[in-house]
Amino acid sequence: MKLLYPEFLWLLIPLALFAWLRYREERTLRLPIHPKILLENRRTLFVRLAPFVALAWMLASLTRPVIQDETIERTPGLTTLYLAIDASRSMQGTDLRPNRFDFAKRVIGKLIENDKSHRFALLAFTTNALILSPPTEDAELIHAALESFNPGFILTHGTSLQSLLETVGRLSGDKKDLLIFSDGGDKEDLGTLIKLAEENHIRIYGVACATQEGSKIPTDDGWLRDEAGRLVVSILNPQLERLSIETDGAFIDEESVEDAARTIMESVELVRAETDEASIRTRELFWMPLLIGLLFYLSGTLSISGVKRLWVAMLLLAGVHAEAGFWDIWRLNRGYEAYNEKKYDEAREIFASIRPPLFESTYALANTYYRLGAWKRAGRLYLKCKTSDPVVKQRIWYNLGNCAMKMGRYKSARDYYVKALQLGSDEDALANLEMALFLQERRQKRIEAKANRKVKAESTSGMADQTKTGAEKKSSKSQAKMGEGSGTSTAAKSTRITRERTMSEAAERHPLGSRAYEMINKGYVHEQRPW
Repeated sequence: MKLLYPEFLWLLIPLALFAWLRYREERTLRLPIHPKILLENRRTLFVRLAPFVALAWMLASLTRPVIQDETIERTPGLTTLYLAIDASRSMQGTDLRPNRFDFAKRVIGKLIENDKSHRFALLAFTTNALILSPPTEDAELIHAALESFNPGFILTHGTSLQSLLETVGRLSGDKKDLLIFSDGGDKEDLGTLIKLAEENHIRIYGVACATQEGSKIPTDDGWLRDEAGRLVVSILNPQLERLSIETDGAFIDEESVEDAARTIMESVELVRAETDEASIRTRELFWMPLLIGLLFYLSGTLSISGVKRLWVAMLLLAGVHAEAGFWDIWRLNRGYEAYNEKKYDEAREIFASIRPPLFESTYALANTYYRLGAWKRAGRLYLKCKTSDPVVKQRIWYNLGNCAMKMGRYKSARDYYVKALQLGSDEDALANLEMALFLQERRQKRIEAKANRKVKAESTSGMADQTKTGAEKKSSKSQAKMGEGSGTSTAAKSTRITRERTMSEAAERHPLGSRAYEMINKGYVHEQRPW
């Protein structure tokens, strides 16, 4: 048994003091009369103390005693990940190569190729949402559905996350994990989106398909402009990150296809392990001390013998075992001692054993994982620490920045340090921000230098091919034909060609019908901001 509000037990101290003073006062106010003259005294010690004991039990009911039943829940079979790709006009921005939409397609392809522990369903959305593929374990079907989708046939160019959530909410399943590949969407009410996700039990993983620098949006006749003729620059909307965090999901901001797919897999498994591992149910027992208090009160006022009253009380108290929530405080202190002694494995076990987790235990557990080098797990726990204290919140953002720095995610680290500095000045956060900007710039230069070397090598190779003599070209062709007769190389080559051909033919044989595009194009005439 556990007390949810053990702080009410402090009220028993002034109550006990008041009862002692009252009893002492009655003893000092006795009249000097011979006992033989008095009738039998009906106010025994039990009768005088019964109201105070009754009040003490009623105060005990305010502590909310409960019994916790912790049951481990395992999801049978494969769970479904819903993949939603944004097909709006802004996804044609080129700040991610070759553009945002193709970047999202490549990430989805890499994800379903490497992740064998989930089923996948594919959706596309703009102002409306459309199911391209129902849940399936066949990765080839997802590939074919993705390749057959042509965003050029879409007339609606806005982005409505509300429409997407409503569509996913109508699908079957108690809990849904939704991966949104988007640049952030239109400016919708965040509270409405969070409420909609909670009502339909949707956990959102946002995958950033844009950068903070942004990009112009290409059109057939140049660049997209607003009503005033100004160029439209689309940047990453931070609303997607906030929506992901508020729904207990994760936000993935990677500019590499491989890194994005790997981070998605790690985030999904980490969040599922932390949230779906155990379900704690409680049974309320507050009525028991309340009933005992009532019986003590009646025992002090009704005319039944003191012996019977005592036996009734003892029978009611028999078998009641109290275990206050002070054990959590004691375990916290033990965990802090182990942490200060650098016994991080022991501290981790102590902090993790506190159920349900407290704010202090979650924060301390995150610090412990950070010391153990599990920076991703530490970051997930820091995000679970919800507080309105700006000083504590600033420390959480700072720690998140440190976790991102340790993992080499300098862009995310930069954002976290900026959030920490927005809540107050901090020399450490400022110094780390400068370091994150320096490392991010150095990485960008390395990527550009590598790309330049690749382009130079390709151009050099092309010039070398042009300088070949006709005899050399003829010799190379004959060698290639001879190579086609070898069993191993021919098999490998034919396998690759067959797979690519199978993919393209599947897309050509099963294109999306015009009716499907009509469903997603519905309502395009009402758009005011087509990007």
